[in-house]
Amino acid sequence: MPNPALIAHRRGSLQLSCPESDAADYRVVVMGAARVGKTCIVSQFLHDRYLTDYHETVEELHRGEFVMDGTRIILDILDTSGAYQFPAMRKLAISTSDAFVLVFSVDCEKSFEEMKAMRDQILEERETCDLPIVIVGNKSDVEVKTRIIEKETAEALVAVEWGHGYVETSAKEKVNIEDIFKELVYQAKVQQFRRMPAFRRGRKSMPEISIMTTHTKRKKRNSCNIS
Repeated sequence: MPNPALIAHRRGSLQLSCPESDAADYRVVVMGAARVGKTCIVSQFLHDRYLTDYHETVEELHRGEFVMDGTRIILDILDTSGAYQFPAMRKLAISTSDAFVLVFSVDCEKSFEEMKAMRDQILEERETCDLPIVIVGNKSDVEVKTRIIEKETAEALVAVEWGHGYVETSAKEKVNIEDIFKELVYQAKVQQFRRMPAFRRGRKSMPEISIMTTHTKRKKRNSCNIS
């Protein structure tokens, strides 16, 4: 059980009323090309803070606690490197995660292509398409003339062809950041109940989520042998 002193209450007074064994626990990996805003998204979601200085991420693990529809949710969020110089770490992250957030920048076609390649790698490594995956088009605050990937194009590919969730965000202005994790948890919960006879596949409205984040953060800087 985490120390209550480490919990930041964002929406009024929220109390942990159930033991950790009763919580739903998910390991989420955030992937994408370098400089698309992965770390800023995580920082805004957990700490309400936008990072103005860029530091290349190797691998950072964060933990967030939430109450959604009366259920306590624990997310272990792994923020990964955008560089492909750590293939062994990326492969391990894919094999051990329950859900995936794949980020690209709407003003960078290369990051869009890298996102598609990462999705292909995930499906190949896990040998299934039935995974909670949310695709994020970040930097929606850019000027129209500098935008390259149109929202309609991304939605058609992600939501219609792939069947994943798609969210456009601005980490800088904190737009739709929470919706990423609402959608991700929704997908994970749907998959848990998909085999139950009483489950109906009709899509419900997005659930409400109340956030209680722990400030515990662990950085991984351990080296590994890359072949």
